[in-house]
Amino acid sequence: MLVIVGAAILAAAGFAAVGGAKTTAGTPPSNTAAPVISGSAEQGKTLSTSSGSWSGTTPMTYTYQWQRCDSAGTSCANIAGATAQTYTVVQADVSHKLVAVVTAHNSAGTGSKPSAPTAVVTGATPPSNTVQPTITGSAAVGWTLSASTGTWSGTAPITYTYIWRRCATTGASCVAISGGTARTYQLTNADAGHTIRVAVTATNVGGSGQATSNATNTVAVTAPGNTTAPAITGTPTQGQTLTVTSGEWIGATPITYTYAWQRCDANGNNCAAIASATKTTFVLVAADAGHEVRATVTASNSAGKTSANSNLVGPVGSTTPPPPSGTTKLPNGETSIQASSVPDTDRLTVSSVKFSPSVITGRAPVTVTFKIIENNKYDVSGALVYVLGLPYSWAKASPEAATAADGTVTLTITPTAKAPKRGSLVLFVRARTPSGSLLAGSSTRRLVQVLMRP
Repeated sequence: MLVIVGAAILAAAGFAAVGGAKTTAGTPPSNTAAPVISGSAEQGKTLSTSSGSWSGTTPMTYTYQWQRCDSAGTSCANIAGATAQTYTVVQADVSHKLVAVVTAHNSAGTGSKPSAPTAVVTGATPPSNTVQPTITGSAAVGWTLSASTGTWSGTAPITYTYIWRRCATTGASCVAISGGTARTYQLTNADAGHTIRVAVTATNVGGSGQATSNATNTVAVTAPGNTTAPAITGTPTQGQTLTVTSGEWIGATPITYTYAWQRCDANGNNCAAIASATKTTFVLVAADAGHEVRATVTASNSAGKTSANSNLVGPVGSTTPPPPSGTTKLPNGETSIQASSVPDTDRLTVSSVKFSPSVITGRAPVTVTFKIIENNKYDVSGALVYVLGLPYSWAKASPEAATAADGTVTLTITPTAKAPKRGSLVLFVRARTPSGSLLAGSSTRRLVQVLMRP
C-alpha cells in the first residue's frame, strides 16, 4: 500500500519509476494568448505577427505560416514560401483576409495557434503628384542641373525615374535627351538656345504616375567657370621642375588653356609674370630663390575667357652658394666678383663676344668685346684676357688686358698685310686670373672668328 501511494505521488508529479530510475516527461506547448498581426492590410505593405503567449516546458521555438482566407476569414490556405515572422502583401491578397499560424515547439511536443484574421486586404494606391518636380542649377552650358522628385501620395515605397527633355525657348516641343536619365544633367553645347524640362515618373506596386517640371531659362553660352583651382606639384628648389594642372572648368566646349608663371615675394604678394614662362612646366632658377611662385591658368571658349590662380609654392630654396666677400652688386642687377677670389677649381667662361664693326673691311682694325663670368654666373672683374690671330701672321698680337667690373674688356684687332681681303679671321682667346696658370686651373680658352671683306 505504501508503494502504491508513492507511485501515485510520483505520477502526479510527472515522474515515472522504471527499474528504480526517474525520468522527466515534460509538458507540450499550450497557447494562452493568440498571436497578433500588426500592420496595414494593403497591397505592398509589410505585416508582422507576434508569437503569442504559451505555457509548457521551456525552451520553446516558433515557426510561422501565413494563410490566405476568403473575405469572411474562413477557407484559409497556406501561402507558399510565406514562413517568416513578416509578410509583404501582394496583389493576390487583395479582397482576402490573412491569418498567421504560429507553431510552438519544445521537448515534449508542439502546439499551433492561428491569429485573428486581418481586415480585408485593399489594393495599393498608385502614385499621384501633389507638388510639381523642380529644377535647380544655372542654365548655362557646362553647368549641372538637379531635379527634385516633387511630392507624391500613394502606397509606399515609391521609386522614381527621370527623363530630361530639350525644349524650345517657349518650353514647348520637348524631345527626350539621349542618356539623360539620372537625377542630375550636365548641359552641353547642344542645349544652348533651348530650355530644359525634366519628367519624373513615380512607381509603386499599384502603378505609376508622371509629372513634369517647369522649363528652365534659355540655356546660355558663358565663359569658362573654374570649379577646381589649378595645382602646382614639384619641389620648390632651384633647378627643380614644377608642373601645374589646368584645374577643372565648366562651360561651352572646346575650352583651351594658357599658362603664365609668376614670381612673388616671400609672403606670396607683389606677384609679377616671369618672361617666357608660359608652359605647364617651369624650371626654377637662381632668381626664384627666396620667392614664392604660382601659375595663372586662363581658360578660353567661344564666349570669353576666365583666369584662375594656382596654389603658392615656396619660398624657393637656393642651390647657389653665397657669393664670397668682396662681391659687388652692379646697377644692372648683376653681381661682380674679383678675379683674385676665383679658386682654381672654378673655370672662367667667355660668355659673349661682340665685334664692332661686325665685318672687317679692307684690313681695317676691328674692336672686339669679351665678357668673362665664372661658374655661378658672376661677372669677373680683373680677369686677364689675351687674343691671338690665327694664323699668327694675319693679325697683330694684343697684350693681355684686365676686365672691368661688369666682366667685359674691349681689345683692338688689326689685320696685317698678309691677311686675305676675303674670308675669316680666327682668334684664339684666353682668360685667366692674375695668379692662375696660363693653361690649367681656372684658365679658359675659346676660338672665335670674324668675316673679312674687301
